[in-house]
Amino acid sequence: MKAILLAALMLLAIAVPPADAADPRRPVIDALAAKGEWRLLEPVRSFGPDNLYEEIDGEAELFLPYGIKHLTVAIFGRAARPGSEVRLELFHMASPRDAYGIWSQYRYPDQEILRIPPSEAVVSDTSADFFRGETFVRVRSKPGDGSRNDVVGIASEIVALLPGSGVPPEEARALNGLPGRIEGTILYQKRAMLGYECLAPGFEVKFSTGTSSGHYLLLPPAADGGSGRKARFARELPGYREVTPALSNAQTPSGDLWMTSVGGCLIAVAGKISRDRAEPLLSSFARRLQGICRSSP
Repeated sequence: MKAILLAALMLLAIAVPPADAADPRRPVIDALAAKGEWRLLEPVRSFGPDNLYEEIDGEAELFLPYGIKHLTVAIFGRAARPGSEVRLELFHMASPRDAYGIWSQYRYPDQEILRIPPSEAVVSDTSADFFRGETFVRVRSKPGDGSRNDVVGIASEIVALLPGSGVPPEEARALNGLPGRIEGTILYQKRAMLGYECLAPGFEVKFSTGTSSGHYLLLPPAADGGSGRKARFARELPGYREVTPALSNAQTPSGDLWMTSVGGCLIAVAGKISRDRAEPLLSSFARRLQGICRSSP
């Protein structure tokens, strides 16, 4: 009798997944299907960090550093238009910051941006990418006469069903107003910036002014208060030196890297930039960060 009871308990443990293994995006799919305008064409599929490569082989390495929890994939068609087909991908990330970070990787200059409150979507006739809360969303439509309406329509439905904010992190908003900032180039990087792991995680944006061009970098406050940053910079950045107690420099293959601290943050400009041009840019940068760098995010 005890053996039978033990076997039953073991089967129950196998059959019922742990609570944190449940896919929190499935209710969104079910709610969309319940409205009747869209019908599922295939069974919904879900993937986690261990098998993500099975669905997005070649892209999984981009998502893993941002703490992906689940990917839910659903194929929909409009009930009133046979032959239409939209692939919906919901990436449940570790945090809203990480969801934004993935979205930023798909953001480039000269893309069309459509405001779908409270989010902004990068759109084309067959695609839409946006984030809200902890979810990064990709929509891909089969090309055709109604593909753009399908993409925008289902994106609008999903935005309304997802919880959380669609507003970029405050650091990204600060970068957005910097002198010479190039639209569509703000990134939140979890791995190396400018090719150096010590310059991450952080935010970057390309810029071009009348006299110089390059990158602005922003490293948020470190968990240890930044005490280990200088030692790591000295080990990993070529030609690293402290020019003054408030200004450091390194010589990267793409040019100079000028760095200074603002509160707990580290800010930098990088490129073929002399010190006399870098310092005004850093001063302008520092003014944009008032109230942002007082504590860890």
